[in-house]
Amino acid sequence: MKRFVIILTAAFFLAGCPKQQDESQRTFLIPDGYTGWVTVHNDPSAEEKKEYKVNKEGETSVNEKNIHDGWAATNYFYVDENGERKELSPGKMIHGASSGDETGKDGEAYFFVGDKKKFETTEYVPEDQ
Repeated sequence: MKRFVIILTAAFFLAGCPKQQDESQRTFLIPDGYTGWVTVHNDPSAEEKKEYKVNKEGETSVNEKNIHDGWAATNYFYVDENGERKELSPGKMIHGASSGDETGKDGEAYFFVGDKKKFETTEYVPEDQ
């Protein structure tokens, strides 16, 4: 009986995991070839979704109450003019994912797109400075 309860508990736990990941996962679609900082603004009037297009200036708006939660569950893609996607790997082409707390702006986050060497030599400067 004890073994049955353990198996049943594990099955319920595992069944709940994929749904939990799907709810927190977000995707950023970045113009093909873009390098530099991306600023993510929290805009309550933005459409609620999980895929966000970054413009050529490196900005996008999201409608997420907890903008800083779950960055590990984020996907990043270059997208060309035909809509073809190329995945970008955190640690290789995505760096410095951070919270707005560091800029003094609540509801803002940012990350860098580019190689590590360029990331290390390019300082993030908030828009209002």
